[in-house]
Formats: sequence, C-alpha cells, structure tokens
Amino acid sequence: MRLVERPRQLAELLVMLVLSAALLGGEGICAILFFHWISGLRLGVDEKNKHGLNVSASSRLGGLAVFMVAIVLIVWGALIDPQRMAADISRTGTYHLGFISLIVCALMGLSEDLRNNFLTPRVRLISKFAVIAAMAFYWPQIIPTSIGVYGVDFLLQSPLIGLILVTIFLVGFINAINMADGANGLVPGVVVCATLIFSLQTNRMVDESIFLAFAAFLLFNVISGRLFLGDMGTYGAGCMLGLYGLIFFNEGVFSLSFLAALFAYPCLDFLVSISRRLAAGESAFLPDNNHLHNRLYFHVAKRLGDGVHANSVTGLLIASCTSGVVLLGYLQNWWPVTSNSWIVIFIGEILAYALVLYLCDRAQVVSQHSKTV
Repeated sequence: MRLVERPRQLAELLVMLVLSAALLGGEGICAILFFHWISGLRLGVDEKNKHGLNVSASSRLGGLAVFMVAIVLIVWGALIDPQRMAADISRTGTYHLGFISLIVCALMGLSEDLRNNFLTPRVRLISKFAVIAAMAFYWPQIIPTSIGVYGVDFLLQSPLIGLILVTIFLVGFINAINMADGANGLVPGVVVCATLIFSLQTNRMVDESIFLAFAAFLLFNVISGRLFLGDMGTYGAGCMLGLYGLIFFNEGVFSLSFLAALFAYPCLDFLVSISRRLAAGESAFLPDNNHLHNRLYFHVAKRLGDGVHANSVTGLLIASCTSGVVLLGYLQNWWPVTSNSWIVIFIGEILAYALVLYLCDRAQVVSQHSKTV
C-alpha cells in the first residue's frame, strides 16, 4: 500500500510546491515542505472517518505547524525590516494579553491533539471560560460599550455584565470554529479570507505573516488531506479571529455586520447544531457528523467519489460562498467596511444556509427511500 501511495504523495507535493511558489513565493515553498515533513510524524494521528469526511488517517498537528511557520515568518520579517516591526508593536498596545490567552487556549487544544481526552470536554470548556474571563478582567478595553442593539447596549453599560457577555461570545466563537472544522479547506478557507482582509486593512507585518502561514496550509490541506488544523489550530484560530473581531469593531475599523458576514458559516452552523442537539435531548457540545458540511459532503461524494477531492470541494465550496463572497466584496469595494450595508450579505448567507440544509435533507431522504424500494 505504501508503494502505491508514495508516488501520489510526491506528485501532490510537486503540485503544492508549484502553486505555493506562484502564489506565495519562497516562504510558501518552505512552509509546504515543513507541512509535508510534519504530516509524516507518528504523533497526533487522527483515525479514519472521525469527522465523517476524512477517508484516511491524517495528522492533527496542522495547528502546531501553522503556529510555528507564523512565528518563523514574524521573526524573519523583524530581522529584515525591524523598523516596521517596531511600528507594528507600538500600535498593538495591550494586545499581549490577548496573545497570552490565545497561547493558553491553543496549548489546551494541543494536549487533545497529542492525547485524546487528556482533558475532558468539561475541563476544557471551564478552562476556556476561566482564561477568557481573566483576560477580559485585566483588559477591559476589549469589551465593547455599544454594538447598536438597544437591549444589548443597555447590558454593556455594566462592566460585570459586559465581561460575562464577552467571555461567552469568545468561548462560543472558539467552539464554533472547532465544530466547523470538518471538511478540508473550510475553516482554513475562512481564516485565509479573514487574515487577508485584516492584513490589507492594517498593513501590519504580523497579519501578513499569519495570512501566509494559513494560505500555505490551505494549499496543503486541500490538495493532500494529510494534515488537519486539529484542536490546537481551531482553538488558536477561533481565539485569534474572535479577538481580532472585537478589537477591530471597538476601534471602528469594521462594522458589526461586516464581521458577521465574514464569519457567518461557523456561527450559523454552531447555533443550528446546538439547537438541534438540545431539541433532540442530546448534549450540546458532544461532536457528531450531522453538520451542514457533513450533509453536503454526502451529495458531493456521490458525484466525485468518497475521497479527498469530495472532502476538499465541500470545504472550499462553503468557504468561498460565505467568507469568500465577503472577501470579493471587500476587494471590489461594494460598501465601506464600516457600513452596515453588509447585513445584506449576512442575511443572504442565512437564507442560503437554510436552503442548502433543506435541500440536502430532502435529497438524502429521497436517496435513502429509493434504496429501500
């Protein structure tokens, strides 16, 4: 079996190197080679069909790999242009508290990647609440004073309630990103769209480095399917994007509707999944294979075959039709990023999610019925 797989892996590696060279330059080539190496380690191997989509055992160390690549790119950038890095650091103020929270959350995820159930789901959830609450307590500037919704704005006038709401939001967002990580290219695609927008908007070296690391990972994840973000990657990405959203909103960089449209899929899928499980009398946070991307994969696989291609098409399709649309709108300047007009895109994403969910359910029922006849 290994003799059959090795030429295919070499061919995939060649394709990834060519694409990364064309799109990301020398940094992308180095990142791809590192991802290729780390995917071959015997640590953090995810069993076949764990998410209902992966058709072979794959490494869960993608989050660790992306983190390491991003750090190397940041250090390399600082050595090449120390003045720009110094300017970036001076603009970040008290961001170090958010970075500490991100590291702690990511390390909790890494423990799960290396040893399944090293920390129970309840311990991880409580720990995330404790870490985020402590960060918000010592960094009250992260708490919005107003979001434009009357009832919520009234509650935010209380510092304690504001701290509680921000803690619930960030922990929920981290879990939403974690739940959405089921198809190749889905969460990495969302992160790439978001970090590209953030780097273009801020022109910060750190943001560019994070974008490059995730863009290279997206190529490797989609083409090979041999490396997943894992819990370290989803916990870290969820914490990072949640903090970015709060920071940018508080600083007036992006409107709430723009951020809602950008992160629509993980949030919608999280809310629908939690509601579905509670309605069925099940635990709200236990994993299952009944997400929209699982249902869509069922139909894509019928046409493309049950493999990496169907997995990747599913993830890329969802990411490009949600966050990708927002990226396109940003690049073409449909509306100012501070405008509330982006709510139109968000409403469209809600309707599209509901329609695809309905059509997938209906088509699956018809397919199962035809098999029994």
